[in-house]
Amino acid sequence: MSDFRKMLVWFCLLLLGFVLAASLVSFRRTALKMQSLQPEDGSLRIVSLAPNLTEILFAMGLGEQVVGVSSDSNFPPEAARCKKVGTFWNPDAEAVLAVRPTLVITLGFEQQANLAALLERSGCRTLRLDVDTLPQLYKAIEAIGSAAGCPRAAEDLVRQIAEGLEAFRGKAGNCARRAVWIIQRQPLRAAGKKTYFTELLEIAGAGNAVSSSLYSFPLLTEEHFLSCDAEVIFETADTPADLERQKATAKIFYRRFRGVPAVEQGRVYVLNGDLLCRLGPRIPLALEEIVRCLCGQAEGAL
Repeated sequence: MSDFRKMLVWFCLLLLGFVLAASLVSFRRTALKMQSLQPEDGSLRIVSLAPNLTEILFAMGLGEQVVGVSSDSNFPPEAARCKKVGTFWNPDAEAVLAVRPTLVITLGFEQQANLAALLERSGCRTLRLDVDTLPQLYKAIEAIGSAAGCPRAAEDLVRQIAEGLEAFRGKAGNCARRAVWIIQRQPLRAAGKKTYFTELLEIAGAGNAVSSSLYSFPLLTEEHFLSCDAEVIFETADTPADLERQKATAKIFYRRFRGVPAVEQGRVYVLNGDLLCRLGPRIPLALEEIVRCLCGQAEGAL
């Protein structure tokens, strides 16, 4: 490497260091300023960084205490009044601090865990939760109830969800028995054995056609997908526009998998992702829709 290139590399590294240092100083100044603006009356000010956490908080009667939410927190409608503090995958630390939270609730994946650690170093109280299975959902609700000082509300919500799911116990026992939830088409990826999708299917009396993988959301080869013999295929869409697009292209995409029973029988369903993708208070409604699809009672089969 020439001397000029070496100097250029060092200059770029030095510039990057200055930028990072300036960002850290800015964040620390914001953190100190926000700490000085913390409410003195002991009121609870909650920030939720995931839509299912937002739904849990409102379902527990804590909506008035929620001051900030992720940009995709669109339910219940009352959540629209809350300040948006970044996206699910890219929360904004300064936006979080700007609403003067006394409790920030995050999920446990890397981006949100890193933010939680940063906020904790600034003196902000956080609660990190893993919500990937039904037992974890119940534990998360109980943890929120404990942190927010409303354990009875947490108990009531857990019971409500559990009873809502139990109402569909075995309802699909005489219907389609093997289903698959396709998370993405390119590359082909599905919900695997260790997911709440499998738990929901088992409650209904059916099973996950993708049960051999140890991964939560494994990639599928075309051969693997053809061999799973799924009788029903589910997809989920994030937005109304995605819903219409996926419905419009589903027949063309799945044409290559004619050996799969669900494709042969025209039992491919594109569902509203707000229900099935959010493990929260409305999960019994998602199970109800799953049962209707398994039993051929749902509209919109492709």
